[in-house]
Amino acid sequence: MSERACMTSAGDVDAGMDAGGYPVETTGNAVLDTLEHRSSTRAFARDDDDRPVAVTDEQRAAILHAASRAPSAGAMMMYSIVSIREQATLDRLADLCDHQPMIAKASWALIFVVDYAKWIDLFEHVGCFEPEFVERTGRAPRRAPGLGDFAIAAQDAVIAAQNAVVAAEALGLGSCYIGDIVENAEEVAELLDLPPYTMPLSMLIIGTPRKERPAIAHPVVNLVHEERYCRADDATMDAQVAEMDAMFRPHAREVGERVVDIYTRKHTSPFMAEMSRSMEWWFKNWLGK
Repeated sequence: MSERACMTSAGDVDAGMDAGGYPVETTGNAVLDTLEHRSSTRAFARDDDDRPVAVTDEQRAAILHAASRAPSAGAMMMYSIVSIREQATLDRLADLCDHQPMIAKASWALIFVVDYAKWIDLFEHVGCFEPEFVERTGRAPRRAPGLGDFAIAAQDAVIAAQNAVVAAEALGLGSCYIGDIVENAEEVAELLDLPPYTMPLSMLIIGTPRKERPAIAHPVVNLVHEERYCRADDATMDAQVAEMDAMFRPHAREVGERVVDIYTRKHTSPFMAEMSRSMEWWFKNWLGK
């Protein structure tokens, strides 16, 4: 494989184009422009009573409909959406999700739950676990989903969440993903009444942005691989480091400051240790253990 096929460097991307070859400025295409100009919203507008500006019923319906239109493996819809509007629940989630006050200040939250519990219930409801069915079909009862089931269910959930993100943006609302919803698994499961064979994989907080926030550029070096995955060589990693330092830390005084920042603030952080611990708990819950 050629060297060019194994790397995407800043030089591989035309000026004004992203890694996929699309313009990074207004194109006139409503969908592409919405994707291009979106940024995560972490500060939401308040009304005269210092409450979050409400998301209307029509906006909520449109966003939930857009989520339901997301691609789904076999149209099984292996996820459930928990809609959160009560302030007490938002306050509790803010505490459980790594103590992030912005969650409590949002108007609305959507939790996308990877959900096989409803399929286990449906299988039982129509008699798939009954001895007569087993004898007639030769299919042994399988009540617990496996990791293969999780793989496709997780894709269903995240695709639906991203549809909701794009719909919110198109309606003039802001949103932010909260990955910390997987933390403090036992308490989150109790708060949301989550049964076995489920896992909350993503949470979105949604509301009216307090102010316009410009979209943040995303790195493109070492992002796209042609035909096969290739480990970056030193030259590619040097280009990657330079791009991130310039993009995220324009005042960086040392080479690699962004990478070190990620290592210390994310990779080796206490919240990541808790996230990993909770994910082990959630996988046991998924497997019904």
